[in-house]
Amino acid sequence: MNVRNATCTDIEALCPLLTEFFALNAMLEPTYCHAHHETGAYPEDIIKDERSDFIIAVEGHAVIGFLHIQQMQTADFSSIVPHNYAQIMALMVTSSKRRQGIGTQLLKAAMKWSRTRQLDYVELVSWANARETARFYDWNGYAAVSHIRRYTLS
Repeated sequence: MNVRNATCTDIEALCPLLTEFFALNAMLEPTYCHAHHETGAYPEDIIKDERSDFIIAVEGHAVIGFLHIQQMQTADFSSIVPHNYAQIMALMVTSSKRRQGIGTQLLKAAMKWSRTRQLDYVELVSWANARETARFYDWNGYAAVSHIRRYTLS
């Protein structure tokens, strides 16, 4: 297995895993997500953006995992300590390859990506009902620092 930044030549191989990711999110949170067949526009935009990347895990010619990471800045308010940080926007390992350390390798690559850019920290958001995902992030040293609350208007 090889973990590296994706290039535009990886887009076609990345699309099936993104489609799997969207289907999983739709299952976990149908109120907020729907299944989507990825055709390449999303990963192409990310790969071409200098402030973001797809980090991929490749086995043979297949992309078996990915992490979408983006450089961010805290809001410019006088009461907020300014930080430049990385946000993991998405992480996915194909179902048949989970529990083999691939997700952890992707997180390690995200740390390297962030350190190279001299960022202050790495942050991510995950669905509240994705308990297995929460355990994975806890195990990898990601601490909960806030909770998003939502009131649905009917």
